[in-house]
Amino acid sequence: MKRIAFGFALVFALAWACTATAADKVRFRLNWVPGAEYAPFYLGKEKGFFVEQGIDIDILPGEGSTVTAKLVGNRSADFGLAGADVVLMSNSRDLPLVSIGIMTQELPGGIIFPTDSGIKKLTDLYGKRLGVQLKSATEKQWRAVAKMANLDVKKIIEVPADRAIAQLIANKTIDAGIAFYFNDGLKLVAEGVPMSWIPFSEHGLHFYADALITHPGMIKENPDLVRRFGRAFVKAWSYAIANEKETLNSFLRQNPTIDPKYSALKLPVVLKMGQSPETKQHGFGYSSRDRWEEMQKMLISMELMPAAVDVSKVATNEFLK
Repeated sequence: MKRIAFGFALVFALAWACTATAADKVRFRLNWVPGAEYAPFYLGKEKGFFVEQGIDIDILPGEGSTVTAKLVGNRSADFGLAGADVVLMSNSRDLPLVSIGIMTQELPGGIIFPTDSGIKKLTDLYGKRLGVQLKSATEKQWRAVAKMANLDVKKIIEVPADRAIAQLIANKTIDAGIAFYFNDGLKLVAEGVPMSWIPFSEHGLHFYADALITHPGMIKENPDLVRRFGRAFVKAWSYAIANEKETLNSFLRQNPTIDPKYSALKLPVVLKMGQSPETKQHGFGYSSRDRWEEMQKMLISMELMPAAVDVSKVATNEFLK
């Protein structure tokens, strides 16, 4: 009888242990295909930072912030990355999303050009051929910057372009282009073309860039999981900032088909973009209500948002603590 009782106790104990240690399966959707800008997440997965928090993370490629926002908004993904502007615009269109942390503190968008082009400031674009990806987020950002800088855009020869800004510059089809400087700009640097850029963040567009997002339903139903994911997010990025080389090697091991030279150029730029005076004071991932309000006012003035939303429901720092 004692043996039977002991057997039941052992089975129960093993079952309880398995349940207690079972990790939550989490679908995490990037906002683009794997690149060095996401290296800290791959590092966190490889080093077990997510497992430490009881999370079995599945890192999935994205097709743009708008697509990821929709997937998180309809609960097809548990967490994701999307531009902070997309988070605000989505909420204004009844697609509920919450930013629980900021990955990159400034926009990567700007004007890129060969260093020997003679371009130093915005008015140096007069008479130049400027590649613009029509109907893209960067085009809208360019229009806002041009307006704030009182540029006479009629003096600039705008050339409609697809995503191949780097190739158009290399072919000398355009003199400069509107693009993410850590993408097209550094691709050309990796190919031996000295490049420079004028970031939009230096000309009045003080937007947060990529935000870590989830659905408000997830926060309501499983706040503990959100908190654990936030902890792993902060630990992975903080470790990556302090250990750049290890982070790069981890990313390349997990993504062996990606150009190592280009990745080595991109990673330090992205890690720097994750830091700001705010993060130095409050910790990685922090965002301020004032800056969210400023972004919202700008988006409304750009006619990208129909009306204001309550930013206290759009962004929180609660899960970074």
